[in-house]
Amino acid sequence: MLVFGLTGGIAAGKSAVEALLRRRGVPVLDADAFARAVVEPGSPAFAEVVAAFGEEVLAPDGTLDRKALGAKVFADAEARRWLEAITHPRIREAMGRRIIELALEGRPYAVVSAALMVETGTYRDYAGLIVVTCRPEQQIARLMAREGLGEDEARARIGAQLPLAEKERLADFLVDNRGSRGDLEARVDALVGWMEARSGQTR
Repeated sequence: MLVFGLTGGIAAGKSAVEALLRRRGVPVLDADAFARAVVEPGSPAFAEVVAAFGEEVLAPDGTLDRKALGAKVFADAEARRWLEAITHPRIREAMGRRIIELALEGRPYAVVSAALMVETGTYRDYAGLIVVTCRPEQQIARLMAREGLGEDEARARIGAQLPLAEKERLADFLVDNRGSRGDLEARVDALVGWMEARSGQTR
């Protein structure tokens, strides 16, 4: 079974592509969903995170307050490394188990989606890199609408990430999300065909 990596810039449309792939029966493993799952209350990682960062990272309902935790780790590189040391091995283990399950089911390919795949270098672990892209002004407008941000704050968040152009240069397949919903659907159909052709070469 081949496993492809999917990434893109903030508000470029990666989640929309994930949803379209799932509608077409493609297994999609969202790294952020696994990241949330490994720190659910009662889990070993949850206890370690609270011990490391204190009860101020807890929400009133007893779950992790991801916004409060994010504020701590994004302001402190050492704190971020602590958090990654707690969560990343468990995320990789959980995703690895799911990939094995899919392989045993006879699936020819699957997609792993992660926002920082290029930044961390993990894109090299996959059979091909898929990058969702759009124009910078579309990113800004979508992020402002989605998060209720001002333009300066939206630009700052986008500027904190690796530029989309750099990710595009590494892509094996580009999903252009500059056009209409119909255009995106057509591009995702082309992506599915590309993955089927690639996976067929390994059978």
